[in-house]
Amino acid sequence: MTENRIADNPGGELASVATEIMAALAFRFPVCLSSDEFHFFPQALAKNHRWSQWDDFSVPAVNDLIEKTIAWETTLERILSSAPDPETSVDTTVLLRILLTLREQLSEVGFQKTQPTFYLTIAAIGLAEALENSPVAFNQRIETLPRYLDRAVENLSCIPELFRDLGVQMAQKIGLWLQTLSCREHDKSDVQAALGRLAGHLQRIPTTPDFRLPAELYERIAAEHIGCRMTTEKIRIHLQAEIEETEQILNSESRKISSDSSWQQVVAKLPVPALPGNGQAGLYRAIISDLAQHCRQQKIAPDTLLQNCPVQVTSVPDYMAPVRSTAAYSMPPGHPPAGGTFFISSFEKAAGPPSDYRLLTAHETYPGHHLLDASRWSLKRPLRRHIEFPIFYEGWASFAEELLFDTGFFAGPTDRILMAKRRYWRAIRGTIDLDIQTGVRSLANAADFLTRAGLNRDQATAMVRRYTLKPGYQLCYTIGRRKFKDLYRQFNGRGKDPAEFARRVLAQGEIGLDNLAKTILKESSDAQNY
Repeated sequence: MTENRIADNPGGELASVATEIMAALAFRFPVCLSSDEFHFFPQALAKNHRWSQWDDFSVPAVNDLIEKTIAWETTLERILSSAPDPETSVDTTVLLRILLTLREQLSEVGFQKTQPTFYLTIAAIGLAEALENSPVAFNQRIETLPRYLDRAVENLSCIPELFRDLGVQMAQKIGLWLQTLSCREHDKSDVQAALGRLAGHLQRIPTTPDFRLPAELYERIAAEHIGCRMTTEKIRIHLQAEIEETEQILNSESRKISSDSSWQQVVAKLPVPALPGNGQAGLYRAIISDLAQHCRQQKIAPDTLLQNCPVQVTSVPDYMAPVRSTAAYSMPPGHPPAGGTFFISSFEKAAGPPSDYRLLTAHETYPGHHLLDASRWSLKRPLRRHIEFPIFYEGWASFAEELLFDTGFFAGPTDRILMAKRRYWRAIRGTIDLDIQTGVRSLANAADFLTRAGLNRDQATAMVRRYTLKPGYQLCYTIGRRKFKDLYRQFNGRGKDPAEFARRVLAQGEIGLDNLAKTILKESSDAQNY
């Protein structure tokens, strides 16, 4: 188990403070910091990890942490004012952003007071994590789970009606999942009873019809917490530009395949691959191998990564369906990295895999999330291993799909149509996120909009409901992709190549796009728009 020891990194007081911060956060929130599901938390493992311990979001614990965070911020600001070198300055800035974001999420957004799905996601991930470790770990986790769920009851007193419904739905699904697990019957019955108490509490407490955040707070989340670093109006301009640009590509490329069909008709008729004998997992494992070998040949990924840091492929658990998208990736913290998991929703045999499954796999594995995470956890500067930023994480994975065109993996009208469609849908999803939170669209209107754009009604309804739980997150894909693309154009305009750009990005860690621009362009003035 990896300790949060950062003091072996040169930097004196910064290293000491960073070690203290990671240790304190990992002790207070062991599940949140052991998973990358919780995008406002850094990643770390507690030095003396106890499987019986769950995350503590009680009012006294949160207030104590907020006080500590303010003190850490003061110390880091003093360190930043006299940082001896650019690298230390970047590390200090990154840690300050993480702390400020977490403090404002806990104090002003207050997700721990309004989202039962947050607690249930922790419960599901915590149990799954222990189940993968050992029977002893699982028994300790499940034995103390009822007390954790009862503490969630204490924190949830008046919540949005939508969040209540999603919480009840998720509690039921976790209850069904528990029935399939082999564990001590009294532990199972105790957890079922605690889930029942939570669901009953949610049905009784007062609710509010409005789930939206105040406009000023959402704008701050989009600009600073997510990392867009622009106003919501400017974000809207970028999203609309992306929609228009991708529609032009879709129309142009579709005419090369069928001159008398719309792009939607062309996309609907694109062939899907036949499943191999080893099924869905085998299909995805094959393309992961092809993508990994391509990245290795391009010298984007180390030769040993495929063997030492493998990708597992598994289905999205049913109990996570209310809060997780149809595809996701997760890598647990650890140096050196030991591997990650690509979660994919099962599809009906009649329908087959999605036509863009290769691009989807590139986004989640090579050169997207898996390669970014593996590179981050391999960094020589320990502090940077622990840090993720939403716009960097999703922006890189979205841009990385396009990078494969410039390195020769993807080519031709079909691939270009599928790439444009993925960009188009991300911009649509970002627009929905923005419109819902700014009051431009109701949930029903947003679902109608997605239905007209091509989703079936059930998918559209589930999608917009899920987006409300992570305000601003859907902006990461388009805004992050456009920022990476702009930085790429500047970098390549200086005579560099696509693989060199990828290597330079992956060597830095998720330091923020503004810091990345300063680092790889070596000119501060070029970083103003990041």
